[in-house]
Amino acid sequence: MSNSRTTDQVAVALERMKDDDAYFTYGALVWDALGPGQREQLKQLLYQGPVWDGNIISKACRDQLIEWGLATRCCFLGEQGYTAATCAAFSVAKQGRAAPLPRRPGTPA
Repeated sequence: MSNSRTTDQVAVALERMKDDDAYFTYGALVWDALGPGQREQLKQLLYQGPVWDGNIISKACRDQLIEWGLATRCCFLGEQGYTAATCAAFSVAKQGRAAPLPRRPGTPA
């Protein structure tokens, strides 16, 4: 889980990412502020998502990512109960140079 300092750092960096001039600067700061569990959860959503609730690595980390706007609940193939990464999450992972997880079988490369 995260402490209030981490939450504040993530919130400030994500807010600054909304400015076009800062979009490609603050993603790495967000990545650096995430804990190991939050990073793994984010990578699962990015590279294996959308992910059904029963397969989520950590519901607590998922909930924090949703709160920060890095993940969102969604429907997939006509079913509810999935979570997906947002576009901001993709930028955070790319700027943070996150090593990708293996893709889910059957998904495009």
